[in-house]
Amino acid sequence: MVEIGAGTGNLTEALLARGLRVIAVEIEDVLVARLRERFGNRDQVQIVAGDARKLNLRELAGGSYHVVANLPYSVGTRLVVSFVSTAEPPRSLTVLLQREVARRLTARPGDMALLSVIVQSYARTRRLFDVPPEAFRPRPKVVSTLVRIDPTRPPEIDAALAESRIAMARHGFAQTRKKLRNSLAAGLACREPEVGAKLECAGIDPGRRPQTLSLSEWDQVVAALLPHHAEDSAGSPAA
Repeated sequence: MVEIGAGTGNLTEALLARGLRVIAVEIEDVLVARLRERFGNRDQVQIVAGDARKLNLRELAGGSYHVVANLPYSVGTRLVVSFVSTAEPPRSLTVLLQREVARRLTARPGDMALLSVIVQSYARTRRLFDVPPEAFRPRPKVVSTLVRIDPTRPPEIDAALAESRIAMARHGFAQTRKKLRNSLAAGLACREPEVGAKLECAGIDPGRRPQTLSLSEWDQVVAALLPHHAEDSAGSPAA
């Protein structure tokens, strides 16, 4: 188990109580010193001083690993995206995030965001429960949510399709309040009537908003607007 941002070690202690071996990663020197003082004689704990974004966690863990973390709001989103999209993701992530970020990670069609499309292209996501501000010191101004993320490790062919889907979704969500026809035409530098006609042929209403589309519908959009790219991805050999 890799714990990111171990802090003062309270979660570390709880993980040890469950019989887990913990690699506790902490970037703050003062907190690293406290962790070493608290767990220095515990064989089941390895204290690692450093930035989790720059460490080879798989190498530290000696193979596949799980992540558990109370992620800082400032880097939480970037860390999650980095973990799920890497070639060798962790087996799972159980992370505490700002509630609004957790909602976007786990959103379903009708309330999707670009972050939803990115993370769900590589992983299954599930909200577990909320944690109120009074559970923390110092007390934050927002509610936090514990999220379970299970990377799906797509083969090469699916990874290529996922990248195409995400690239198209970036265009769609660049102008969230606009209809799909308008935002995609602007992003792809195409004429709106042309984009609208192609979407209709693919069975996608060009007047829909991007947040209403499912992942499979984004794939239909890619096939309609970038057919050669979609065919190349579908025909690529698996690793």
